[in-house]
Amino acid sequence: MKTISSPEFSRNYGFWSEAEQGALIASRVAIGGVGGDGFQLGVKLARMGVGSFSVADPEVFESENVNRVEGAKTSSIGRAKVDIFRETVLDINPGATVDVWREGVTRDNTQEFMRGAHLVFDESELTRPEIGTMIARQARLQGIPDVLVMNVGFAAQVMSFAPRSAWTFERFMGLSATEDLDQISERSVDLSRCLPYIPPYTDLRSLITLQEDETGDVSLPSISVGVDLASAIGSVQAFLHLTRSVSSSRRRQPVWAPRMAYIDAYALTARVVKASKATHMRHLAIAALRQKLGRNPLASYTPADMQKRSAS
Repeated sequence: MKTISSPEFSRNYGFWSEAEQGALIASRVAIGGVGGDGFQLGVKLARMGVGSFSVADPEVFESENVNRVEGAKTSSIGRAKVDIFRETVLDINPGATVDVWREGVTRDNTQEFMRGAHLVFDESELTRPEIGTMIARQARLQGIPDVLVMNVGFAAQVMSFAPRSAWTFERFMGLSATEDLDQISERSVDLSRCLPYIPPYTDLRSLITLQEDETGDVSLPSISVGVDLASAIGSVQAFLHLTRSVSSSRRRQPVWAPRMAYIDAYALTARVVKASKATHMRHLAIAALRQKLGRNPLASYTPADMQKRSAS
């Protein structure tokens, strides 16, 4: 069991206190999805000192994960993501607790998956809004923050849903608080709601490809820079949440919905904005104008590009 005197944490004290380190060590974090942002987030939190995790993901690592996830290597292809995550965390801290749910977050296990958690990260697929809804509703029952982190190109965004706020996950995603999970599972997520920030340099043909896909085979593009940024800003928000009870009043507050924070390593910008359709449309209009003027690099993500690659 690590303590505040463990040498692994000695260099943290230039930026946070022993009381805050103790709070991290005593914390339990639930992560729904460890295939990208969730994996990197959890590893950062383990290095920061978080001592207990509950992770859920039904998938195995595939070759397409290698471009962005620390746990995806030749040796881990075909293995369960949660098992690789657990091995990685225990290699960092053998005394950590890492409970895994290989079936992912389901209607039958949500309560047990999140039991004892002080914070939950919803890293479920946007194509499954019922999973995010299950996590959000359980977080409200437990009175804990529900944090959403997403990478987008060379950028990433983060926001948290407070357990007693009128700004719920369902409201943000355009879902009804009265709908049951079967109804929500039939709904699709509106990108204009969950993607307030569109990088100005985006090749908008990529978004068109996603929106016009009827097969469900096209995934949101994702690169290592965005995943690393997502894990960085997500872990900072986790720090603010997990240490609030012992932190100095000089610490800033977490970013609560409807506000969203983003950071873009390519554009060298960082902002806190109101997450809304208006924000999305404003960023989209800038990217569209740049695309029309021929200023945005083309990114080879059209159906024709994919067909050409699959045939080679």
